[in-house]
Amino acid sequence: MSVTLGNKCVSVTWLTFSVAAQNLNCTLSKVLCKFNIDNLLLYYVSLDAKMETFPSVAANVLKEFRALLQHSPSPLGNTRMLQLMAINMFAVHHSQLKDSGSENCRSVIQEHATALGLAIFGLLVERCVEQLKETARARSSEEEDDDIKVSTFSFDLKELLPSVKVWSDWMLGHPDEWNPPPNSLILPKEIAIDVWAILAEFCNIFTAVNQSEVPLYKDPDEDLTLLVLEEDKILSGFVPLLAAPQDPCYVETAADKVIAADCKRVTVLKYFLEALCGQEEPLLAFKGGKYVSMAPIPDSLGKEDGSQQGKQLEDQEEDVIIEEYEGQSSEPDGSGGEDDIKELRAKKQALTKRFVEQQRRQEKIQAVLEDQTFKRQIEIEITPVFLVPDTNGFIDHLPSLVRLLDCKLYIIVVPLIVINELDGLAKGQDTDYHGGNHAKLVQERAKKAIDFLEQKFESRDSCLRALTSRGNELESIAFRSEDTTGQQGNNDDLILSCCLHYCKDKAKDFMPVHKDEPIRLHRDVVLLTDDRNMRVKALTHNVPVRAIPVFLKWAKVG
Repeated sequence: MSVTLGNKCVSVTWLTFSVAAQNLNCTLSKVLCKFNIDNLLLYYVSLDAKMETFPSVAANVLKEFRALLQHSPSPLGNTRMLQLMAINMFAVHHSQLKDSGSENCRSVIQEHATALGLAIFGLLVERCVEQLKETARARSSEEEDDDIKVSTFSFDLKELLPSVKVWSDWMLGHPDEWNPPPNSLILPKEIAIDVWAILAEFCNIFTAVNQSEVPLYKDPDEDLTLLVLEEDKILSGFVPLLAAPQDPCYVETAADKVIAADCKRVTVLKYFLEALCGQEEPLLAFKGGKYVSMAPIPDSLGKEDGSQQGKQLEDQEEDVIIEEYEGQSSEPDGSGGEDDIKELRAKKQALTKRFVEQQRRQEKIQAVLEDQTFKRQIEIEITPVFLVPDTNGFIDHLPSLVRLLDCKLYIIVVPLIVINELDGLAKGQDTDYHGGNHAKLVQERAKKAIDFLEQKFESRDSCLRALTSRGNELESIAFRSEDTTGQQGNNDDLILSCCLHYCKDKAKDFMPVHKDEPIRLHRDVVLLTDDRNMRVKALTHNVPVRAIPVFLKWAKVG
């Protein structure tokens, strides 16, 4: 028998099945756990990819994460799950639009980040529901009391609650980031997640949890001690959570702190679930004796493959909504039964809500289109003279930079901050590069880059310059320390400031004579980098940017 894990095939010989079965099962479980963790981390790193690949990579992340959650005990552990939730919060926070006039808009990246974060949160809640149901079944067979005590929570559930609580804190502190809910990720049916339906189910079973097992107090007293949750300690000062409500909580000194902490988490989560019902447009509602989702149902019909047929189906559906809404604008005439009338009214309300949402969406799209129409277009004429490589350029593409320098067609401008970063890498001081052989490889390449630059500066190569972040050119790098105190931004911004030194824009030179003509800029500097964040920053400042291999191919050098 063979077991395939990824691209590896493990052969298993069944000599003594009865003896080996238990050990083999345990071994395979551990291997699969490790396999899932590695895949999850690999896919998570891959999320920093092109937007067109995001849904497929996100689907793999969710698939691996769901598989990991099914293991008991969870191979992720409490701390790593908290880290994953923190990464999701940071991704949403970091990708928000910086323009102050776009309060009610999300960037495409933020939309994806929010949808993925909610989906991962949904998987955690889904697993919590499974654990609570198992606890409830065990209680019903032993005791007549239907309440679920916090002390009966399983170990897996206790591991999940801190991460669920932390994400609910973030949602309470930043309602505008996720409401209205982002467009659902286009996922295969086997991994599709309706977060709000899962939360409704969670709310229904969570009402049976009794969090009064350990009394919690709001005001301090001599016989009370402050209760601080472990997850709040770990994420103390984390910017995305600063707006989250943090009310102090006190317990009796002799109380069981572990159970008290879980009681506190249950209290916070119940408040969060009530808050979802109290939104201006409620996402949960209590109907027919239970909580139900009021959020728009994710519809992936015809959209999974992104085909034109899916777009046509979506347009046809919108037309049907308008026609049905117009056709049911009058009240029911009361000729049918009472149940029929209630059903018609409910259907009318649902159609009205969808119609209003559709109109609002179309108005936003139209507003964006009109805004772009009135913006003056910019044309940039590029005649490369100065090439500014970043630190990674010297680490990953030193031979290519050598060819660009030897061709004598361009002037290589090295920001002083890049030389300082290379010095740090050569000494093994940089913490961005870690992990055994890779760290040694980076250190060796940094040393080669430093030796190359020192040799060329000593020979006074006319096509090589060093530039400080304030725009001062240096003929030698023998003394290359730079005081960057008082300057705004990080090292990437300092490198970009060197590029802007060669961008001398004057309004009289580039402003067009006629109103409808585009703005024409001239650039003789090109930033050479593979870093996507730097590329985005450069383009927002109208600085041409290319990857070194791409520029080398365009320049036909070497």
